[in-house]
Amino acid sequence: MLFPQLFRQSVARTPDTVAIVNLQSGREFTYRELADQVYSLANGLRERGIGCGDRVAVCMGNRPENAMVFLATQFVGAVAVPFNFRVAPGGVEYHVADSDADVLLYDDLSREAVEAAVDSLDSGRIYVGDDPPSGTTAFDSLLDASADEPEIVPSSEDPSVILYSSGTTGDPKGIPLDHRATTGRTLVNAMGQRYYLGETLIGVMPLYHTVGLHGVLCAALSVSGTYLCMPEFDPERCVRSIPEWNVSALHEAPTIFNQYLETDAIDEADVSSVRAVGYSGAPMSSNLFDRVVDVFDPEHITNQYGTTEAFGTTAHAALDGDDNPAMTGPANLFYEVRIVELDGTPDDVVERGTEGELIVNTDSPLAFDGYLNKPERTAEAVRDGWFFTGDAARRTEDGNIVLTGRADDMLISGGENIHPENVEDVLVSHPKIRDVGVIGAPHDNWGEIVKAYVVADDGLSAAELDDWCLRNDDLADFKRPREYAFVDELPRNPSGKILRYELRELE
Repeated sequence: MLFPQLFRQSVARTPDTVAIVNLQSGREFTYRELADQVYSLANGLRERGIGCGDRVAVCMGNRPENAMVFLATQFVGAVAVPFNFRVAPGGVEYHVADSDADVLLYDDLSREAVEAAVDSLDSGRIYVGDDPPSGTTAFDSLLDASADEPEIVPSSEDPSVILYSSGTTGDPKGIPLDHRATTGRTLVNAMGQRYYLGETLIGVMPLYHTVGLHGVLCAALSVSGTYLCMPEFDPERCVRSIPEWNVSALHEAPTIFNQYLETDAIDEADVSSVRAVGYSGAPMSSNLFDRVVDVFDPEHITNQYGTTEAFGTTAHAALDGDDNPAMTGPANLFYEVRIVELDGTPDDVVERGTEGELIVNTDSPLAFDGYLNKPERTAEAVRDGWFFTGDAARRTEDGNIVLTGRADDMLISGGENIHPENVEDVLVSHPKIRDVGVIGAPHDNWGEIVKAYVVADDGLSAAELDDWCLRNDDLADFKRPREYAFVDELPRNPSGKILRYELRELE
């Protein structure tokens, strides 16, 4: 039972239900209409010579055509290769070459970068939109093919998609996943978020990430849901769509929730239809967590931990306003996890309550088998059959897992271990701070000191922040920042994670 079959079931079950809406243009597709487009596209790709194992690169925003391309590749056995549409020309060249893509589909958002890289591309190009550039095939021409339901070609162990890591180390890594993983990730996420038949979700999480692809789009389409998307993110429009479409579930990065709460629409829109809330991609501060709970008042809220390599690693423990927003559940279905000593082996399991590194058994059908074209990086990350996530965590007495930060982000000041997230959680609760990132700055006496990069309202001083930390009972004095730098914005990847290596380069 692969994902194309789950899609067929939704089409048969609810052909007249709206499947996808482009909030930017207003165009809607029922399941029957979407199926006709997908089947024509699948047959059009076949006529172009795209078949089993061929790589189809996709560099587009979250638009219906992006979803159609993914679905069509799943029917014909081609491998979808979505990547960030914001990359520079060199990024286009890298992803197309690294994946050995046979064809590249792109739109107006990535047109400038793709055209600047065109002399270095060996793949064919298909343009989605009006006024296709010379040398490209118009996307709409592929839809002229037959809309007859195509045969499902791939098997469970055939490749489904190659996703690229978000690159917090500056080095995106290709992560191939088979059809078994695509189907399993879809269903585990739908179950964990308590999605029911007919859910309506906003599709902001990018479709080149496993959360946006498997956790939102595929989950919605597998339960006859409605997926609301827009090529260019507009938080105001998203908030206003909640009462318009009776949005029942939200799964966003913390940065997106923060943008929702800062819109003028949030005080006007009736958001009571939202029943389930999930967040992932980066830690959520206690302050933001409390605001999200207060505004949306969901029946179910979860911190969804996972990686592109092993999505859905932990079960989705229901949180309420008194819980730690960094807490997730124990190992999820299909997964075995351990918390081991930092720089340890899979057998160096720590006691409950002790911090260590979270590792995942790669025997899971939802996990990856290794990085594309990077055996050395695979050998570093996977040891004795266990994927070392690089995430620090501890297990509570009742078996839940609390994420405490990235193991390699931890700084050591005067022999004391300090996680940046602990300091950031206190600082971001200050009413004048809009964003903050913490790193260790070199120091002759202490080895490192805590330094905070702060995005704040005018008039906030380092002395005021120092006083704020001194008066906070949740922050030990040795964790208090000794230096502050006020900046206009922080470097973050599309998942919302702070790119600390860029902050360290400033040092």
